[in-house]
Amino acid sequence: MVVAVVIQLQSGSFKSPAEAAEYYLEKLEKGGAKKTRPFQVDLLSYSPLITNSKTVHVLSHSEYPASSFAFAEHSNCQILVADNTFIALMNKLKTLRAFELRLPKMEARGTRLEYQDFVINLGTVNQSHTTKGLVLEVAYVPMDEIRDGYCLIQEFLQSFLNMSKQMIQKLLTEQLSLRIRSLKDKKDSEYTPSVTLLQYLDILINMRKQPNE
Repeated sequence: MVVAVVIQLQSGSFKSPAEAAEYYLEKLEKGGAKKTRPFQVDLLSYSPLITNSKTVHVLSHSEYPASSFAFAEHSNCQILVADNTFIALMNKLKTLRAFELRLPKMEARGTRLEYQDFVINLGTVNQSHTTKGLVLEVAYVPMDEIRDGYCLIQEFLQSFLNMSKQMIQKLLTEQLSLRIRSLKDKKDSEYTPSVTLLQYLDILINMRKQPNE
């Protein structure tokens, strides 16, 4: 059971995203968060060589080491969750000339921390050894209802990083914002790891289009 919010942190006021990461890491540790281990998220995008096929984005996350998460473009957020041999399958299709890797791999690398019932992943995003930005994931572990979990994470961000409610709402990915709005007049729905990876997908694809930092 977990609910997570993934946001891109702004690093424009720092010399580099690495310096920004050190600043936020120090702030989290001063608040009581403890480092546990490295964290990593990878994105591979397979472009089709067959007519009427779609680009397939495959993500992996160190919190779910046994799984791969695959999304086809323009598929209304439909997702395939498979074991971590799925990438080997996609590479096999690549050798059969069904797909190719036209876009560089996106990698988020950083530090995993814990504070009470919260898990925090903070790291820099790189594309072909070029830094693209900074990403933060905050997860509240003992809950799987999106609306209540989001409220607790919002309070965490306000307390630890001095973010205003308006700033947090502005940084939310389109995927999470749509899900929160859809729950306004409905019974809360369960959160799944796929929602976390959809948030990463939004952020990493947007970072691909941004200038290098």
